[in-house]
Amino acid sequence: METKDRAEYIVQLVRNNLLYYQLWTNVCVNAEQLNWRGQIFQVITGRPSHKLSNDAAAEGDTKLECVLPVEMCDYKNSDLTLECLDQVFTKLCNKDCKRLTLAIVNNDGTVMFYFVYKGIHKPKRN
Repeated sequence: METKDRAEYIVQLVRNNLLYYQLWTNVCVNAEQLNWRGQIFQVITGRPSHKLSNDAAAEGDTKLECVLPVEMCDYKNSDLTLECLDQVFTKLCNKDCKRLTLAIVNNDGTVMFYFVYKGIHKPKRN
C-alpha cells in the first residue's frame, strides 16, 4: 500500500474509533498535512464524550481535542521525534493547543491513546 493510502487508512481507522467506540462528537479530519521523513501526518479534532483528565476544566466541560494518528511501526522506528511533534503542534494544531492525544494504531487495528504535551507540563496530582 502506498504511503498516502496507508496514511488515509490510519486516519480513517482512528476517526471511526473516536466516533463509534469512544463516542466523540464533532469529529473532523483536518485538511492540512505534514510530510515528515516520508511519512504523512494529519490531525483529527473532536469533542470527547467525557473529560479526558482531571485538568482545571469545569466538571462536564469537554473541550475540543487534537488527535494525531500514527502507526506502531512509525512509533517504534523513531520517525516520531520531538522535532516532528514540534512541527505538528506548530503547523497542524491551533495556537492554543497545549496537549495532543497520540493515537497509536497496531497492525491488528488496536488503537492506544497517550497524551503528549507541548513543552514541560507539571505532573497531575493523585
